[in-house]
Amino acid sequence: MKKMHVISLIIVSTLSWIAAGSIRAQETSDKARFQFNVDYNRFRYSDSLTYLEFSASLLRSFLLYQPDAERFAGEFIVDARIYAKDSLVASKQWKNVNHVDSLAEINDTQRLFVLNHFLLPDGDYTMSVHIEDGHDPQTHAEYKFPVQTRAYAGSALAVSDLQLSSSIERDTTASFFTKNGYRVVPNPTALYGLSLPILYLYSELYHLAAASSDSGHYYRVIYKIYSSDGLIVKQTDPKRRKKPGESAVEVSGINVVSLVSGAYRVEIAVTDLENGAEMTSWRKFFVYREADYAEGGAVFVRQEEFKGGGSPGSDADRYNVASEKELDREFEYTRYINRKQERDTYKKLNLEGKRNFIKQFWAERDQTPGTLENEFKQDYLGRIEVANRSYRGSFREGWRSDRGRILLVYGRPDEIERFPFSNQNRTYEVWHYYSQQGGIYFYFVDKRDTGELELVHSTARGELYDTEWTRWIDPNS
Repeated sequence: MKKMHVISLIIVSTLSWIAAGSIRAQETSDKARFQFNVDYNRFRYSDSLTYLEFSASLLRSFLLYQPDAERFAGEFIVDARIYAKDSLVASKQWKNVNHVDSLAEINDTQRLFVLNHFLLPDGDYTMSVHIEDGHDPQTHAEYKFPVQTRAYAGSALAVSDLQLSSSIERDTTASFFTKNGYRVVPNPTALYGLSLPILYLYSELYHLAAASSDSGHYYRVIYKIYSSDGLIVKQTDPKRRKKPGESAVEVSGINVVSLVSGAYRVEIAVTDLENGAEMTSWRKFFVYREADYAEGGAVFVRQEEFKGGGSPGSDADRYNVASEKELDREFEYTRYINRKQERDTYKKLNLEGKRNFIKQFWAERDQTPGTLENEFKQDYLGRIEVANRSYRGSFREGWRSDRGRILLVYGRPDEIERFPFSNQNRTYEVWHYYSQQGGIYFYFVDKRDTGELELVHSTARGELYDTEWTRWIDPNS
C-alpha cells in the first residue's frame, strides 16, 4: 500500500514522563534535559522498496519561543539521515515552526510531533535523527539506531510493523497523518496510562491468498498483550475479517489503563483461512500510572513485600486472579527445573494454595533478591515462548520438543549451525555451548522427514551419546 509523502507537525497533550527503555535521544548539548523520542515503522511500497515511516516528538516546553509580530514562535530543525555502512544514502532536513499567542499557553504536558519517510531497497542501515532548537543551536540532541529493511515481495503472507498510535479514526480527507482511510497519529514515546488509556494499533497485511472456498474469503486476527515475564495478561477474542483483496489494513484499540505500570509487548497474530498461513508482528510498549508508585500502590506494595528477598516478578498480581488451569499450565512449563518434592506438593494444593505456591516457586529462584523484577523467571518463560513459536511439531508443542527441552535446560546456545536438506543430507542443526562443561554440543536431525528435529547425539553429561550419529543424516537411510 503506497503512502503519500508527508512532513507534518501537530500538538498533542500527553504525559511528560519518559518511559525507561524507550527510544530516547542521546543528550549532546549543555542543556541535558533536552530530549526527544523517535520511532519507525516499515510498510510495503513496492516489490523492491520498503516505506520506512518515522516519527518524533518532543515536549513543547523544551523550545525557546521568541516574539514574532504580535505572537511568539518556537522553531526546531530536524535532520534525518540513512547510512549504509559509512556511506550516506538518503537524507531530509526541514524546519518546524510553532506559534502561540501567549507563553502562558505552553506547559509540560504538550508534545510536538513530526512525521516523514524514506523509500529504501533491501539492506541493513543506520538511521540518525538530529533535532535542534532553531532559536538556540546549543540546545540539540541526536539518536542513532540500526534499521533493517526487507521488501514484502513474494507470495507468502506478511504483516507490516505494528504501529503504536495515540489515536486512530476514519478519515478520507487528505492530511499528513491520513493513510488508507484512517488518520493515524503515532506515539513515539510508546507510553500509555491514565491520560492515554487506549493502545491504538495500525498494521497492514500483504499477500492474502485468493479464495477458493467459503472460508477462504476471510482471515482471522487476535491481539495479545504479554507481561515482561512473557505471559499473556490480556487477549482479544478472535475476529474473522473479510478480505478486501490481496492486502488489508488492520486497526484496533485496546484499553490498557488497568495494567500495572511496567513494560509490555503487544502482538498481532493473523491467520489466512484459505491456506492456514500464519504470521505475527509485535511491539514493546509501556504503562505508567503514578498511583502505582505512591505508598499503597501496586508497585509500591510489591517493592516493599519483596524488599531484601526473592520476588515472583513484577506481574505477581496476576496470580491472585489466575484460574487453576492457568496456574497448572505455568507450573507444567517448569517441568525441566522443578523438583519431585515440589511436584508432589503442588498436586495436593487447592486453588489458593497453588497461587501462593507458584509465587514462592519463582521467588526462590530469583537471582537478584531485593529487586522487583525476577530476571530468571522472565528469561525462562521467554524461552518457553521462543520454543513454542520456533520448534512446534505436528503433535506436540515446541517446549516439549528436543530442541525446546535443551533450550530450557541449558539456555540459549552460543552458536547454531544450520544445514538445510540436500541430496547429501537431511536437515540438521548443531548447537554449541562454549562456556558450559568445558564446551558441549547438541546434534539435532530431522530423521523422520517430518520437519521436527530430534536429538541424536550430545557431548553433555547425562545426554544421549552416539558416536555414529551421522548415520541419521543420510537421506537414504
